[in-house]
Amino acid sequence: MSGERSALRAADHAARRLAQSEFMRPVVLEAGAGTGKTTALVGRLLAWCLGPGWERAAARRAERAGTEPDPTGERTAAALLAGVVAITFTEAAAAEMAERAGHWLTELAAGGEPPEWLAADLLPPAGERTRRARALAATLDRLTVRTIHAFCRGLLADHPLEAGLHPAFTVDADGLALEEVVRETVEPALRRAYEDEADSDLLRLAARGIPPQQVADALTLLHVHAVSAEELAGAADPGEEAAARVARFAAAVGPLAPLVAAAFGGDSRPNTKVLRAGLARLAQELERLAARGRLEPTAAEAAFFGEDERESAGVRLLQRRLAALLPDNLLTHLRKLAREAEAGKPALPDAEREALRRHTDELCRLAKHLATLDPELLAAARGALAPLLAEVERGMRARGAVTYDGLLEGAVELLAGHPGVRARLRRGIDQLLVDEFQDTDRVQCELLRWLALDGPPGAPLGAPQAPNTERPGLFLVGDPKQSIYGWRSADLAAYDAFVAAVREAGGEVRPLAENFRSVPAVLAEVTRIVEPVLRERAGIQPRFEPLLACERLAGSAGYADPERRAVEHWVSWPAGWEPGGRAPSLTEATELEAAALARDLLALRAAGVRLGEVAILVRSGGDLDIYLEALRRAGVPFLVGRDKQYYRRREVIEAAALVRAVLDPGDHLALLTVLRSELVGVPDAALVPLWRRQLPRRATELGAGKADDAADREALAALAELVEAAAREVPAAPGLERIAGWEKGLIAGLEALAALRRSFARDPVDVFVDKLRALTLLEPVEAARTLGAYRLANLERFFRELAAALEAGGGDATAVLRSLRRSIAAAREAEEARPQAGLDDAVQVLTIHGAKGLDFRHVYVAQLHKQKRPDEREPFAFGRVDGRLELSLFGAATSGFDRVEAQREEVEAAERVRLLYVATTRAKERLVLLGCWPAEAPALRPPERARSLLDLVAWRAGRPEEGLDGLWAKLRGTGKGGEAAREDAFGALWRFPALGGAGEGTEAEREAPSWLPTPAEAARQAEA
Repeated sequence: MSGERSALRAADHAARRLAQSEFMRPVVLEAGAGTGKTTALVGRLLAWCLGPGWERAAARRAERAGTEPDPTGERTAAALLAGVVAITFTEAAAAEMAERAGHWLTELAAGGEPPEWLAADLLPPAGERTRRARALAATLDRLTVRTIHAFCRGLLADHPLEAGLHPAFTVDADGLALEEVVRETVEPALRRAYEDEADSDLLRLAARGIPPQQVADALTLLHVHAVSAEELAGAADPGEEAAARVARFAAAVGPLAPLVAAAFGGDSRPNTKVLRAGLARLAQELERLAARGRLEPTAAEAAFFGEDERESAGVRLLQRRLAALLPDNLLTHLRKLAREAEAGKPALPDAEREALRRHTDELCRLAKHLATLDPELLAAARGALAPLLAEVERGMRARGAVTYDGLLEGAVELLAGHPGVRARLRRGIDQLLVDEFQDTDRVQCELLRWLALDGPPGAPLGAPQAPNTERPGLFLVGDPKQSIYGWRSADLAAYDAFVAAVREAGGEVRPLAENFRSVPAVLAEVTRIVEPVLRERAGIQPRFEPLLACERLAGSAGYADPERRAVEHWVSWPAGWEPGGRAPSLTEATELEAAALARDLLALRAAGVRLGEVAILVRSGGDLDIYLEALRRAGVPFLVGRDKQYYRRREVIEAAALVRAVLDPGDHLALLTVLRSELVGVPDAALVPLWRRQLPRRATELGAGKADDAADREALAALAELVEAAAREVPAAPGLERIAGWEKGLIAGLEALAALRRSFARDPVDVFVDKLRALTLLEPVEAARTLGAYRLANLERFFRELAAALEAGGGDATAVLRSLRRSIAAAREAEEARPQAGLDDAVQVLTIHGAKGLDFRHVYVAQLHKQKRPDEREPFAFGRVDGRLELSLFGAATSGFDRVEAQREEVEAAERVRLLYVATTRAKERLVLLGCWPAEAPALRPPERARSLLDLVAWRAGRPEEGLDGLWAKLRGTGKGGEAAREDAFGALWRFPALGGAGEGTEAEREAPSWLPTPAEAARQAEA
């Protein structure tokens, strides 16, 4: 083992040196978690700029006649940095790379020694190195470090005519321009359809119950995903390929029928007998149909089809025949038999068991897809949407607005169609550096191919430069084991294909294995958990590469005290569990985990651990509130990542309603929200008499005169009389006496509303926002409520973003109102604000996706048992198979869309394994894995069929050194009577935490802090 480690370490060091010495051939570093990919990028940048890059830039200057002297070297440095382009996938990564490069150039410019990770022997002598670093630091603004979208935007802005864009085009970052164009396209089209066209596809969609908003949503998504009108019109029609579909069914059923007959021939269950016979008949029928090459209905079947179904008769016919031969209940039984075979009942050879599973999956997928095909609906959808999408494309071009996907597609089309542009672009790039390459997709890979692998290779360093044709030096850093953004179109198959092209171009692909983050115990557990389930498959899953602790951490045992270890597994069962007892539900297990986490965090803080160094990672945000409530109850401060809670917070909803009531006097729903809020405090019992006296209409007129304050004074005087009269009619109600005088608050609120409407018409944006905050006293009111500091932080952010939006729109309220309504209605995902004080002592609660790129001393990976719910088919979904667009519109799919779904399932299963790798490699000193393990030894499902992260972790205990059954036999009885723990053969601590119910635990846990709401208040707040 030590020999393997030595070899890995030697290969790691060689790869890092190659990155700083090889600048002509492409170099790809596959940097495992915590191996310092940013350091590798910065090392490459510094080695080039201080060494051969400087020499090349100086030689170029010397070749040009009449070149001005450069005593400081700054002219050389500026030209050198202008030829370096670094591309990242996030703004944060771009900022970090630029900041670290600037830091080390400043250090070297001051005469400092190179850091240990920078190969000093490849750099010039100390004096010259300092001179060059000083010049580079002074001209660092010439360095291009951009996100890939910013790079594409700059490329298109430099060549708008060639790209077919408006010279002053803008990026529609928030989708408001697209929303406006879609609305302007759909509304007149609907009027024409209803008024003029008796037979239109839009009317067919309406007849099928599809409202106009869904039509608009479909157009929006198609354009956002860069699906063109031409491509949509040419998408395959399910009615065109009945024969091909028969062939696919035959390929699945043909081998399956004899497999089921052989494996379950002795099974006397009635459903099994019917299934065997049905599969045999279906195989014969499909063979007969395939031999004919077409589907022909009988006379009775032909009479059954309506006139509107004649063109799709092949689909309808196959649906009817399959439903008769293999109904849903038999397909369910077939899946059950496949699961029984997978569990070893009956025992089958591995090849037969795998074939039975594979063909069963294929048949069930085909049958489900066939049953949902709706050729008539799909034809109407394509017929309606294709011309409208063409109008949307023209409207966006006329506005000069481009989506993010449109930037990438446009840049690729520009480079592909204009060799001269490619040549000029390459002429200006000497070195191209790309970060987080595993998150790339097909379009981004195509962009990089045009930039760095097109044309003849570059001339050797020091040789005369081939004019306009050589490739820039290419350096890519990524880790395919951390590719977890398939839902954002990240494509490991595209990654693998590009890496193969790099090898074909003579490039080098090297791994980085030395980890500078985690202690050996954590890294060993990562290997035990991930290696058995990360099974290499080209284009789907990379191979596992072990991580080695760096020399600084090699002797560290991680965090340990009498009750804790560097690696822990918590079994989320309640105290007092008896073997054979009822297992907790998933909700109960989540509540138990939340309570145990809060207790452990309190203990850590008491032991001196700073909670800012702790993270709780969850699979998704669906159960996030359960964990957050437990932390609130225990008084544990927390920071939560992006989720949908910000726009659900009461203070944000009320602030948004206030803005809507001011900017849109006709928004009576917003007015009602403001009146019922604590800002005004109108009781519900008063609403009827107020509305009967036309309060909303009278309030609409406030501020209408804009400059006529006298008119508002008269209107307010009349409103005061109205309110007083309504107050006298309010019926008696329990508790109403506690808010006596509410009518005075209402009158004051109406006065503030009038003043704010006048301010919006007269004052600059910053003055208006200041008055909005001062006149309503929204922030003081919220500060006095529970969690006031958090509410203030949310409001501070809200008003800051409001001012920015109004400034950007030149004071136009339309876009701001639309954005507010959409954000509140859809609970748009956003990061909840937090008070600045105490952030260093707050545990971070993140999804695993949100934690990528971060690390923490203590990491709790919660709810390993959480399973993804079976997906219903999305109303709008797209994908490409063999280069052809397949899609689902309003639930009606093209013939090959099931292959898109199958690919997504395959990618999702592979990403689940990589998600486990990302989660476990965030920990520096302690890793805690929490899950509701089954009462008996869990079955070891193949990774591609795992339903949860816990299914994958189960393989860890199933390694030959321990044996799953043996380990579980030791552990499963230890939960009796409360908290118990046992170390396994690898030194990991398995714990049954004492997760009691209400009233159990310590006094600190039983009694909530005074600033927390009571359960009744919390319920009222949630309802509000």
